Amino acid sequence: MSTKLFYNRFIDDWMAALPLGNGRIGAMIYGNPDREVIEINEESLWSGRQIKEENHATPEALAEIRRLISEERLEEAKILSRETFLASPPRVRFFESFGEIFVQFKEEGETSDYRKELELKDAVASVQWKRNGKAFSGEAFVSEAFDLFAYKVSCDAPFSCNVTMKRKQDAYTAVLSEDTVIMNDRVTYFNEDFYGAGGEGMSFGARLKIETDGERKMSHDSISVENATYLIVYGAFATNYNVNIFDIDESIDYRKSLTDCMEKLQGHSYEEVKARHLEDHKKWFSKVQLELDVPDYSDIPTDERLQAVKEGKTDPDLCVLYYNYGRYLLIESSGKNSTLPANLQGIWCHDFRPAWGADYHTNINVQMNYWHAENGNCSATVDSLTHFVKMLSKFGRQTAKELFDSDGWAVNHTTDVFGRTGVHDFVGCGFFPMAGPWMCLPLWEHYEYTGDVEYLKEIYPILKDSCTFVCDYLTETKDGTPITSPSNSPENFFYYTDPSDGIKKKSQMTQGATFDYEIIYALFTRVKYACELLQEDPAFAKKLDGILKRMPPLRISQRYGTICEWIQDYEEAEPGHRHISHLFGLYPSDQINEADPEIYQAAKNTIARRLSQGGGQTGWSRAWIVNYYARFKEGNEALYHLYQLFATNTDTNLFDLHPPHVFQIDGNFGATAGVNEMLIQSHLGGIGQRIVELLPALPDEWKTGSVKGLRARGGFTFDFAWKDGKLTEVTVLAEKENDLRLKLPQRQKIPSHTGFAVEDSILTRKFKPNESVTITF
Repeated sequence: MSTKLFYNRFIDDWMAALPLGNGRIGAMIYGNPDREVIEINEESLWSGRQIKEENHATPEALAEIRRLISEERLEEAKILSRETFLASPPRVRFFESFGEIFVQFKEEGETSDYRKELELKDAVASVQWKRNGKAFSGEAFVSEAFDLFAYKVSCDAPFSCNVTMKRKQDAYTAVLSEDTVIMNDRVTYFNEDFYGAGGEGMSFGARLKIETDGERKMSHDSISVENATYLIVYGAFATNYNVNIFDIDESIDYRKSLTDCMEKLQGHSYEEVKARHLEDHKKWFSKVQLELDVPDYSDIPTDERLQAVKEGKTDPDLCVLYYNYGRYLLIESSGKNSTLPANLQGIWCHDFRPAWGADYHTNINVQMNYWHAENGNCSATVDSLTHFVKMLSKFGRQTAKELFDSDGWAVNHTTDVFGRTGVHDFVGCGFFPMAGPWMCLPLWEHYEYTGDVEYLKEIYPILKDSCTFVCDYLTETKDGTPITSPSNSPENFFYYTDPSDGIKKKSQMTQGATFDYEIIYALFTRVKYACELLQEDPAFAKKLDGILKRMPPLRISQRYGTICEWIQDYEEAEPGHRHISHLFGLYPSDQINEADPEIYQAAKNTIARRLSQGGGQTGWSRAWIVNYYARFKEGNEALYHLYQLFATNTDTNLFDLHPPHVFQIDGNFGATAGVNEMLIQSHLGGIGQRIVELLPALPDEWKTGSVKGLRARGGFTFDFAWKDGKLTEVTVLAEKENDLRLKLPQRQKIPSHTGFAVEDSILTRKFKPNESVTITF
């Protein structure tokens, strides 16, 4: 299994550094043989604090906006929306870098035999180099059990160095003893029209513990080590943020947290700390193993392999490495000790004002982060997301009531760690109350994959209250059709003719965007099922069913044969737009499928038109397209777009890129989900009776291989192998009692005596809890 990124040259660039994490702490290892730099992140370190969002929304203003939209006076509707509904301040603040650990080596001279690597199955980054005949070896990891960062460098001859930690702003560094460096202070931020009043925010601190066999000398802010053969640096990091109130908590003594963390180390050697780390990480990472019978290029540096793909070569083993990397990144940013979900950059951030704040964009990006969590057997990473949505639902009640005069809860297109849920940025894209219903769906997926009824009971109030909001938010057209207003198809524009002046204009704002109906369909059908399963709220389930029956069907454009994106067949202002939201029903939802060939074909036409106009230009958009083609059962096309993502939107360390050159982790995660979808799908058949399909979109290039540990809805885990595109063995493990409906690849001969019944090419069997069955072909 390909699990190692490696490089034989040093590149002084954050996008060439290697990521480590334990869910709460992130680290980026540069591998500099002159001055090692380790950038630290901590999941909660944001600028700002909890505030009361101001707006001038009233029921009368909302009614007037809706009237203007219904008359297609969209420019007037946008102006009134901006004046009344746009939050003040209109933007959330920033996830920030925690600071950098520096190890300055005093050895001068030419470097040779350089190698830097990240072993995914161990979650250990290492660097080796030679200088002046001395062989240096460094390694680093972030411990889950001890909740700290660990770095060790050793040499076969004595060496000298300086150790410190610095932050470019809002921090002071001091040496307390010959083995302790501290860094403390408080985040500050200044007045800005877009971000609000300045002030003092979160308190934070770091504590470094130094172990060495060398001589130590102290200065004010660094420790000098002389004539050592090894150096160990442990780092503990904390803030006074409280995830249970979504705010700064002055009662939290973060300094005590740091000292407690270091005290936990007492009596444990570095080797013991590392051994425990390896043991803990294996429990997360080893659940899935993907192997392809393809050429092995693992002896070629990762950057050279990536460059070869950019030049048009294929490297199926790089696909496996990238897949394993996607699972690794989610585990390290949202698993283990995480209390907050992965943001736009996971848990790794180089800046104090990163692009888009490294915030939580809820119009696709945070949801995409978790597309591979369930079928990729990283289910526990959803725990932090579940808590996050619970907290949003509490803050979103005020937004639902104040902005929309509705019960339930609402969040729009961005949020942060302080519970902001209003209309942000610009009203055209920021007015997106369907974000709340979409945020419910990853929680539902967690239930449907695990079959955990107790979890369903836990999240049911959140899902129900989101449905309640939608019911209140919906209005009706003259013919009684439910309609959302205002509405938009995220960030995309269309042309319309303004009736007030006859001029052709662009708008994002409309009513009844297709995306809204697809989200509502997904949420309502699932909550209706939950009501029946839990024997809760039959009247409410009936209400949802009544709305579902009156919702308009998906429509096909008369001009292009594509799925209509808006309530009318408007001309797109940007036909190659990065968002393809009107195909939400194809993926990640299940509304568009082979059961309706006409709509299914229209969805194919939609993607073809987007691509012909330059679509898929961002990493996450290209990743979404990989999933679309997997759902079309077109494996070669899905693989082509995975290679396109490598070629145009992947950097040296395999981080996903958003133009012009910005790290955004959703592309990594979305593409990983795409690989899962190429190998296993379980969305068809209806809730409670899903059909599991193996190898639904296998590319020709992957004709022989095996995978262990992929999961399907219904609580099933699959190991299977294939040769020349046909299954050779399948093992199914049922976590709970359930009926399995299994669809095999086309032309797959079904063996006799499997213990399965066969009906319309579907194998069916009832499983007991923890029962495992193997089929050999």
